[in-house]
Amino acid sequence: MPKTLNIAVIGAGTMAQAVHLPVLRRRWDRFTVTALVEHSPRRRRESSEVWGVAEEKRYETVADLITAVRAKDVAVDAALLSTDGLHVSDLLQLMRRGIPVLVEPPLGFSAEEIAEVADFERMTGRRLVMMAYPQQYDKSVIALCDRIAAKDVRMIDHEVLMPASQPLFGWAHVTTSAYDLPTEVRSERRKSLQAAVEAGAGGGATQRDRDLYVKGLLTGVAHQVAVIERAYGPVTRLVAVRHWPKGVIPGSIEILGELENGAPVRLVWHYLPFAPEYSERIEVLSARKRMDVELPAPSLGDRRSSISLREKSAGAVVTTASTATAGAAEAMWEAFHAFVDRGTRPIMGAEEARAQLLLMREVLAAIVEADGRSLEPEPEPEPEPESDSEVEMEAESEPDVELGSETQPVVEPGSESEADVPTEGEPEPEPVAEPDDAPPLEPATVTDPAPVNDPAPAGETAAAADPAPLADPAPVAEPEPVTEPVPVTDAVPLEDVSFPAHEPGIDEPGVQEPAADEPGIDEPGIDEPGISEPGTEQPGIDEPEAREPAVDEPSVEEKPTRSLPTLPTDEVDVWSLDQDSRPREGDR
Repeated sequence: MPKTLNIAVIGAGTMAQAVHLPVLRRRWDRFTVTALVEHSPRRRRESSEVWGVAEEKRYETVADLITAVRAKDVAVDAALLSTDGLHVSDLLQLMRRGIPVLVEPPLGFSAEEIAEVADFERMTGRRLVMMAYPQQYDKSVIALCDRIAAKDVRMIDHEVLMPASQPLFGWAHVTTSAYDLPTEVRSERRKSLQAAVEAGAGGGATQRDRDLYVKGLLTGVAHQVAVIERAYGPVTRLVAVRHWPKGVIPGSIEILGELENGAPVRLVWHYLPFAPEYSERIEVLSARKRMDVELPAPSLGDRRSSISLREKSAGAVVTTASTATAGAAEAMWEAFHAFVDRGTRPIMGAEEARAQLLLMREVLAAIVEADGRSLEPEPEPEPEPESDSEVEMEAESEPDVELGSETQPVVEPGSESEADVPTEGEPEPEPVAEPDDAPPLEPATVTDPAPVNDPAPAGETAAAADPAPLADPAPVAEPEPVTEPVPVTDAVPLEDVSFPAHEPGIDEPGVQEPAADEPGIDEPGIDEPGISEPGTEQPGIDEPEAREPAVDEPSVEEKPTRSLPTLPTDEVDVWSLDQDSRPREGDR
């Protein structure tokens, strides 16, 4: 006589109450429910009262169940795992105790999750997981390959019409969802589930992609793939994928693939919430035969599948029909009993579930790529390397300052530092004799004094012939318009003229007033800056006297000119940046 298995039901959700628990009660000769695990207090109490589980055999978590098993408070030979969230953590706890588990799909949401289970089975050398796909054990599905061999298949067409939950589970009076959990517990479970789905769908998937991945592929199309795999082997190649209507989740999904022998397979899955009933149909064509299979919903335990074969024999069309003797869910539990009691290999375990998930991930990627996107996260843009021209422009815009040295201050013309520190590599100008009776020198008609470049430090090499690039000058206010001065011929070169330093005032650098008896210069007002008289000494300021012209130099025609305002010496004249302050060859 077959052994009666003690079953622990983990998760009293819709599938447990509508599919599995009715079979376990009907097959009391093979199974006994000895424990029930449910995190919702209300659902744990109501389902236990319906299915006859004693109060001391009710547990909140799998860890509590394992503790009771170790203490031998409850006997468990196998378990049904049908929780509405993550499976892998609870599954591994059961497997470490050596308990075989019937797992409601999906086993996991990513290949890495399922790989943990498959690696544990490989390490122990024992299969402990069987996937709960009832139609894989339906007698009509098993008969497919007996009626038409895989080598003779011309085309396989599998279509499913999925309505809302009411036509499927309305008769079962399923206890409502676990809304009596504390808010923080529900939030934590939701976050964990969301993280697992994001890891499985890919970093570039949107929320709509993740919903399609879970609601349309892992819980819909995956069922069809499992049925075809049971009859004719796995789908090994995807040819085309289509999802419609656009933006409707889960909508309708169509897959065109190929079996290992190259036979084409067409899978169509429709979610129509207002459809009157569930419908699942398989059509197999060969050169001489046509076979049709009608599969009822697993939750409708009293309904049986049917198979119809039409073929031509002796010039007449012959139809052969048959009906299964047991429901798909009951046949699955019979196979699970053989798996636990005799070690019969299941049709789909952890390794097969991982291959199926990879196929569903490939289908999702094809749907997303058809929309012009990718499931992989977009890589961060790398910084573009600067071109040589940009580097040169930056180098030109920066001042030429030696590393490790400070910027040298601007030396004003006529100051002590300029007179004492000659520029390296430039010859000192020869002194010019100044006659006693030379006429007074009229200042050259210029707008602003020429700025003097910084003297090079004594430690620098004077091999460069061209001057170093200058920094951008500070903005200078436009001078007031003046009348055009009279051109001066044979004027003294600008490089040989020393401009007197300005005497700083209280708030800003001031200028000296010319002597009252200076010929040819208008006397400025009280507040108007003027040009100081060359040669006039200011107390407290050491400055060299301006060079007077030689005796043989022609005198400059004295004509009245308008005095021009001068700018502070710390501002740079943009019109005289290109002047070279070195003495000319003829002035030596």
